Amino acid sequence: MLPNFSRREFLRLGGGVAVTVGVTSCDRRGTGAADQSSSTTGSTQVSTSGSTSASTVPSTAPTGGGGLAFGGRRLVVVQLNGGNDLLNTLPPTDGRYHDLRPNLALADGDIVSLAGVGDAGLHSSLAPLIDSWDAGRLAFIRGIGFDEPDRSHFISMDRWWRNDQLTQPGWLGRVVDGLADEPSPLFGTALGAGAPVLSGATTQPTVIGGSDSFKWVGVDPTWIKDLGSGGNDDLAALARHAFQRTVQAVDDFAEITGGASTSDELPTREGGATIADGLEVAALLLAADAGAQLVVVSAGGFDTHANQLPVHSNLLADVAAGIVAFLAAIENAGLSDDVMLVVTSEFGRRAAENGSGGCDHGAGGLSLAMGSGVKGGMYGEVDLSDLLDGDVRPTIAPQALFTDCLDWLRVDAEEVLGSRDDSLGLLRS
Repeated sequence: MLPNFSRREFLRLGGGVAVTVGVTSCDRRGTGAADQSSSTTGSTQVSTSGSTSASTVPSTAPTGGGGLAFGGRRLVVVQLNGGNDLLNTLPPTDGRYHDLRPNLALADGDIVSLAGVGDAGLHSSLAPLIDSWDAGRLAFIRGIGFDEPDRSHFISMDRWWRNDQLTQPGWLGRVVDGLADEPSPLFGTALGAGAPVLSGATTQPTVIGGSDSFKWVGVDPTWIKDLGSGGNDDLAALARHAFQRTVQAVDDFAEITGGASTSDELPTREGGATIADGLEVAALLLAADAGAQLVVVSAGGFDTHANQLPVHSNLLADVAAGIVAFLAAIENAGLSDDVMLVVTSEFGRRAAENGSGGCDHGAGGLSLAMGSGVKGGMYGEVDLSDLLDGDVRPTIAPQALFTDCLDWLRVDAEEVLGSRDDSLGLLRS
């Protein structure tokens, strides 16, 4: 039974929750029910970005991309879910590295050098990124993490995406909450999985979870759209507006990816499988006139407790291929000066190998930042003589990275985060 809310209370709450529509449940050939929760982590849901209060419900469906926020700048965040291994991504030259990992340390043939760096090399699977390094457009941020780390995936991810303020919305969601005008449905988009970092108090991202989850399946879209009409009171208008934004998001996405929204196969994959897939679609979204400016791409597999050497090599090759293709695509679109790309993971791995050919959850991790506005270089350090309970000691707070990202977007970082952390200084002046 539904709680006994008054209509006023329901309308007040309605402006602050995700409106989620399971598009695949509209297939009248099947009987599966869509996920109706407000979580943004499901793979079969469509949740619409933007918020609407009962007193400001637009009377018509929202239109195209409209004017761009942030002076036209865009931010793309790549999530390496599971905990990427800092030490095998940037293997130290310190002999302790081989002592701690007699079987897991990379062989010399699997390490490439970085110009100007003497204390670490680069996993050979990331060699395609060397051009960006040499151009001064790639920053590695070593030892990023919290002073009091938690080895739980879920807690660590929550701390990352909420700036360690666990009762607050995602730090990018707060940015969207603060926009003066309602953005387009694709303004904040998550590819591959949900993105709590984009979830605000009054706004939710559009989540595109998989190849079968963001299109009309086996139905006439006109029939679907007719469901969003009718009703004249405030509650009906609120629901209608949210539904219209969902319809627009699905149709815009189909147009951007070059396929009809009713087709069984989209010609472009939607990011659920690999980072390369997700970044391919991210580039299409940014280049299209649909208002996409905050995009999060997620892929798992980085929880390498066992058989790490071949698995991690393949994962990093996917990351490198995706980034190189993404950078080429945005350059072709004339957006190189407008896009910042950030790669994160919820924590690093323990300094020592385990007995299963891998390593377990650790503390200090690795982030990357790329773009023409980034001062390339090696930030932070790894000191294998000063471990924190067997982990790489965190020396850079995630908030320092968030501060630079918000500065890139020309948003007041202190207002969004509560305070600034200027210890990194990633951006060119």
